[in-house]
Amino acid sequence: MAPKSKFDYTVLTLRVSLGVWFAFLGGLKLFQVGPQAFARQAAEFEILQDPYNLGVAYAVAWLEVLCGLGLMTGFMIRGAVRWAVGLTLLFLFVNAQAMVRGLDPDCGCFGKAFTLGMGPKIVLLCLQLAVLVFLIVSEHLGRRRVFGGSRMQLPS
Repeated sequence: MAPKSKFDYTVLTLRVSLGVWFAFLGGLKLFQVGPQAFARQAAEFEILQDPYNLGVAYAVAWLEVLCGLGLMTGFMIRGAVRWAVGLTLLFLFVNAQAMVRGLDPDCGCFGKAFTLGMGPKIVLLCLQLAVLVFLIVSEHLGRRRVFGGSRMQLPS
């Protein structure tokens, strides 16, 4: 569906930008850092035992890329947004529990591009979650009709 208003263009811009962000970060984990190194970095969070870290590293990185492609192209957009929300909540949980436990792991989230401390990383994840929630709400606002498109009649 082609954008028709400024609001539609705002939603489209946020959706594509977030898609680029997810695909970029997933690509960094897969192709720059590598799944094995990303699995070692994920092990620093001390959540999973050693044999599971590599499988989770592959799954998370590929899910990020697929969510990013879905957000950019609009293909299966509802699923892509919901998977992106799930991944963002997972990242928030993992980073928050590490912060509470006093760990300061290098998560490999941004590959070798740059590093962030735990506080700014959580703020960035909260901003990412807010944009995703906005996308979900805007989707529902665009489809919902007051009274379901029919005239409301008072009982006689």
